[in-house]
Amino acid sequence: MKQGIKNLLEPKLLFGVAFVYTLLITIALLLPITGVPKIESIPFLDKIIHFIINALLFLVWASYAFSRKLKGVKPFNLQLLFICILIYGILIEVIQESLIPTRSADIFDVLANFCGLILGSLVVKVSNKFIY
Repeated sequence: MKQGIKNLLEPKLLFGVAFVYTLLITIALLLPITGVPKIESIPFLDKIIHFIINALLFLVWASYAFSRKLKGVKPFNLQLLFICILIYGILIEVIQESLIPTRSADIFDVLANFCGLILGSLVVKVSNKFIY
């Protein structure tokens, strides 16, 4: 059982998961949307999705960083990861506004991304004691 869990924490596997996840959300966020009905039964669904996407994005990349056993991931590394993912989210919004005619930028999406990153970083801090 322990070996199976250890295999899930291998750096190559976690890098692949993080890379594919990042690629998929990038594609999903940059695809033009046409003819998609709005789901108005759940208020702020778009913001909830941004929140969850960014929390998971931080978790998968932090897991990869921890799996490399860099003599214990320093808080600076996690802060840098936080900033990089936040900039990534801002760039996605800028690209949506300027290059995708059917999409627009929303400052509240960036705020939801930021809140998701905070949740992701808190989960990493708490779980770090138990997993690594």
